[in-house]
Amino acid sequence: MKNFAIKLFRRKTSIKNIKIEENNKKTIGVIGASPKMGVTHLSLSIANFLCSALKKKTLYIELCDDSQLLVVVGDRQINFDGHTGFLYKGVTYVLACDVDEAIQLIDSWEGFIVVDFASYSKTNSIVFQRCDTKLLIGSMTSWCSRNVYQISNKLKGDCMKNISYINLKNDKAETVLIKKEFKWNVFVRPIIDNPFRLKESDFEPLIQIIK
Repeated sequence: MKNFAIKLFRRKTSIKNIKIEENNKKTIGVIGASPKMGVTHLSLSIANFLCSALKKKTLYIELCDDSQLLVVVGDRQINFDGHTGFLYKGVTYVLACDVDEAIQLIDSWEGFIVVDFASYSKTNSIVFQRCDTKLLIGSMTSWCSRNVYQISNKLKGDCMKNISYINLKNDKAETVLIKKEFKWNVFVRPIIDNPFRLKESDFEPLIQIIK
């Protein structure tokens, strides 16, 4: 019982020690250089971290044509400010959202927003530009590096200098290459088993990439 109390105290203390901007409004956008980069998994992890660990009012925007999350978070439908969403574990989700609605939500939501981009395009680039924290997941392996260069060309002129690159693996050579080629901050993608049931060990890597 004593050991459990000590662990609980340490966990509460570690959460209190996590620092993030004092303002209560911030938009975080997550895109992938290639398909199946884990964009949704990381986006869900960030949203649930903000809501459950940091107690922030959090909105999740799924920017896509067809929702992949409805079967997961779609039990409780809500209406707010003229929008239809779903409330799940404290996070408000707007699914299969288009660009116009995403911009409206960014303008009106008083809290933290995580935007999950199914893909990055000229059409939705205006949403990515509005993000305060811009995360790009990629890999410089031989079969993926071309996609990183392609998306970097799309990003030129928009927000090229403000990208944080999330590498799929902890590879020093790739980190040096990314910093040299693109001048981006580089982080290693956190390994998170379940974005809806975060562990204390998940907190530090998440706060590093969003602060």
